[in-house]
Parts: sequence; structure tokens; C-alpha cells
Amino acid sequence: MPHCILEASDNLLDEPQWEALLREINQTLIATGLFTAADIKSRALRHPTFAIGDGAADQAFVTLNVQILSGRTDEVKAQLSEALLPVLARAFPRTFAQMRCSLTVQITDIHRPSYRRQISP
Repeated sequence: MPHCILEASDNLLDEPQWEALLREINQTLIATGLFTAADIKSRALRHPTFAIGDGAADQAFVTLNVQILSGRTDEVKAQLSEALLPVLARAFPRTFAQMRCSLTVQITDIHRPSYRRQISP
């Protein structure tokens, strides 16, 4: 844990190295001391079909949902969001400056009692 799901509209002006961006997200989480490298699973999804507000072409979004097992305090979740938001801002500077762009980070709980995982030997 955690699972990091980075989603973005397909009209971004920036074209980051997506794998490098995911590794930076992972490294940021590792640096908090709350997670080990082996526990983090990250992926990115670009959305060619999306609608923001009135559908104007100059609108874009990048959102990072970090799913963690329940039990962390709101303060810890806020610290994670604060650490990760600058990573997104560095990755999409042109889009953020030249479009109406929303960069968001959300930390969500995975229901600990029902979560199951099987790891291969």
C-alpha cells in the first residue's frame, strides 16, 4: 500500500515522462517514512473523453488519488497531499500557466477489515 492513480485530461500542454513522474510520486511517498518502496503501486491514465464545466477547450485536469489502508489521521493525510501537490505542479507548468487547470491530490481510505492481498512467492 498505497495505490496511486494519476488521471489527466488528454489536452495537456505538457508531456511529462510519465514513468519518471510515477517514480517521483513513489519517492515522495517513501521519503515520508510511512511506506516502503515495495508497497507502492502507481499508474497513470489519460482520458481522451472528458467534460469539465461548460466544455471549453482551455480547461484541463490532473488528479492524483492515493489509496491507503484506513487508520491514518487527517493530519497525516494532509501532510501526504501537501508533499505530493508540488510534484504535480512541477510536471505540468505550461498547462497550469496557460490553461484553466485543476491539479488535485486526494488521499482516500481502503477499508482495512475487507482488504485482502496475495503476493506470489
